[in-house]
Amino acid sequence: MRKGPALLALAVVVALLALSQHARKQTAELPDLRGKTLRDAQLAARDAGFRQLAGEDALDRHRIPVLGSNWRVCSQQPPPARHTLTTPVTVRVVKTGEACPAP
Repeated sequence: MRKGPALLALAVVVALLALSQHARKQTAELPDLRGKTLRDAQLAARDAGFRQLAGEDALDRHRIPVLGSNWRVCSQQPPPARHTLTTPVTVRVVKTGEACPAP
């Protein structure tokens, strides 16, 4: 086997691993999403660099928040602070006009 292609392949693998480690270490400030519509919360989290955002029914009625403008954020996990960009963000939401449950 020729050493040139094998060394090149090894160099590519090492570079990809380094980039992956670097991406995991990148952090950003997660904003306070409470009170925003689900759509605005998604946009704010993405603008901050977070890509994993899930919405859950805060009243535990097993409703699926589909239309983001009809849902309002009651709470979020993790809380607003600096987090790694790979941190999953979960917001608990109610339909617009409904009251958030007591914490």
